[in-house]
Amino acid sequence: MKKIIITLTALIAMISMSNAQQLPLYSQYMMNGFLLNPAMAGSTDYAPIRLTARTQWVGIDNAPQTLAASGHTKIGNNMGAGGYIYTDMFGPVSRTGIQGSYAYHMNLNSDLKLGLGLSMSAFQYKLDENNLHIIDESDYAINGGIETVFVPDANFGAYLYHEKYFVGLAAQQLIQFKINIGDNDNNLNQLVRHYYFSGGYTFNLGEKFNLQPSLLLKGTERSPFQVDINLKAFYQRNYWLGISYRTQDAVIAMLGLKVDKYIIGYAFDYTLSNIINYSSGSHEIMIGINLGEGKDSGSRLL
Repeated sequence: MKKIIITLTALIAMISMSNAQQLPLYSQYMMNGFLLNPAMAGSTDYAPIRLTARTQWVGIDNAPQTLAASGHTKIGNNMGAGGYIYTDMFGPVSRTGIQGSYAYHMNLNSDLKLGLGLSMSAFQYKLDENNLHIIDESDYAINGGIETVFVPDANFGAYLYHEKYFVGLAAQQLIQFKINIGDNDNNLNQLVRHYYFSGGYTFNLGEKFNLQPSLLLKGTERSPFQVDINLKAFYQRNYWLGISYRTQDAVIAMLGLKVDKYIIGYAFDYTLSNIINYSSGSHEIMIGINLGEGKDSGSRLL
């Protein structure tokens, strides 16, 4: 029995050891910040719809895979609402959730706005014991079934934005629900709050080129903070190339294009940790449409 608990605890510890793996990890969040911050709901004059598929650590069996769909829209002059559904799989463990968000936006002056957002979420945490590597097959605690837990949660965010720059702050998993699977009562199963601080600035380099450096500082109450340092270059606001460095984890290359109201983006993560000995990297693709977008709606490169 203890061997199984150790095995299961080790698995959950692996999932929980970074904020990237207790919550879904995305490399192209710069093009869809709503995934991290509910205060961004309604921050654009159009309604961005995004679909994302991510395969992490290619070459490793049962490595993380994520599918997500999100969208948000402006309501009136000062409000926004949005939704987000996803499934995140890692070996025998999966997490499928839904989130609804509301945001209120205030005009600080003619060019600067502040959004405050709250989201309520729920997800199903599932452990498929048929996919566990059993050390002691006689263990009564593992019966080859599927165990599920329903988890409610909430997130909060603030978002300060201007045509040229933005600053965001968000906290996710506010409730810190404790997930009990079987008779394992280890506190590694408890969800922890995740904090995100983001900022960026857009430089106009002539009429056709824009350069947008940005950063994301993220961490939990149990793990060190991690920094993403990003740089994206845009040509005519319809084509972009980007590079990102995620401290102690990966270097990411990105590219994408926008045709009319449709966008597509791709990211490749080159892993810097010891995982590179077993994996050829991670791939992420994003497609989307900006519903109701006018000629001037895309002034902010977010």
